[in-house]
Amino acid sequence: MGGLSLVTLGLGVLRELTIASELRASGDADLFFRGLVVIGTTRGFTTALFRARWIPVPLTVAARRLLAAELVTCGLVTAIALATLALLVGAAALAEPTLWAFALAIPLAVFGSATRALAERAGHERRGFLLEWALPLGATVGALLVPGTALGPTLGILVGLVIGGLALLPSLVEGEASSETGHVAAVAPGRTRVLLIDALVYANLGLLDAGLSHLFAAGGFALLNYAYLFVNTVLMAPTAAATVVGLRLSAGGDPATHAVLRRWAVIGGLACGALVAGVGLAMMWAPVATRVDAAVGWALAGPAAALVLYSAPFAGLRLANTIGRQFVLANAPARVIGWDVGGLAGRALILGVGAAIIGLPASPLGLAFAELVQIGAWWKLPAPKSLSEGSAS
Repeated sequence: MGGLSLVTLGLGVLRELTIASELRASGDADLFFRGLVVIGTTRGFTTALFRARWIPVPLTVAARRLLAAELVTCGLVTAIALATLALLVGAAALAEPTLWAFALAIPLAVFGSATRALAERAGHERRGFLLEWALPLGATVGALLVPGTALGPTLGILVGLVIGGLALLPSLVEGEASSETGHVAAVAPGRTRVLLIDALVYANLGLLDAGLSHLFAAGGFALLNYAYLFVNTVLMAPTAAATVVGLRLSAGGDPATHAVLRRWAVIGGLACGALVAGVGLAMMWAPVATRVDAAVGWALAGPAAALVLYSAPFAGLRLANTIGRQFVLANAPARVIGWDVGGLAGRALILGVGAAIIGLPASPLGLAFAELVQIGAWWKLPAPKSLSEGSAS
């Protein structure tokens, strides 16, 4: 898995440099990244929701039956994502083919994320890497084939979603349901509602940046996303692994598991924060900065490196929360909602006020605050009553 993660990291860096070289920090780049944020948010929401709902479900429930039970949810997510895309890009972008390519990509992103969660439930985590590799490869090839425009990498992402979705299809035909009992329990309304709210709030904080991107100068939103692409490339593999493993360990509700996950949350968070800080410092080192700037054809390394450094606390806290929250999500999910809302409110305030004072760094600082608040949701072991209620739901 470590080698696969390194390949993912390398492909992500290649994608960042290629897109930065072709689009730079421009209005067209802002349009591309607004659409990319919607795709990323859609994938993050769907993956987080269905991991939490499906991974603890016994394998006696067939994957295709779970997906069939969630078709309405998938349809709602697709509709909301399409409406969000239209709101973020504005009416002027309706004439842009880039917008319509993103619109076609949204249902594919929902399907790919759902089938990836099903593959992970069955123990086929490696299949998810095929989707993660297809996306940066598609964006890179698209940017090179259709240079100087946002349409090229957008079409590449669309093709990548098709290829990655096809690679995950075998997950839908594996296994047979032995009874309807597990199937009904898997979609219990109380747990479903809580997980929907949690995924909507916690996994989608990045939408605030897109919604408030008009506060930044033209090209500022693109610059912010260039930095986040480096950060997210570091985060992607460990957060996926931590979610899957954490949910599997937590399914039984053993209090000892909570202590184990809390310990690893601290270790993982410190390691991830240090790694992201190392990436930022490396980009500030003159030999590396010179090569990065030469590769993209403009001065990207300096401002992007500063934003990566600002993002180090967020990255560390995000991985720590990803590990620590799984016990609560599996056994007492209602506990996280208040902390979700508090983190979102603080993030919005910091971003809205800070953008006018300190500019782009307000975004990673706001994200770090939202993650810091989340620690309260899982640091203490849930009360026995909460655990029993969570299991009943």
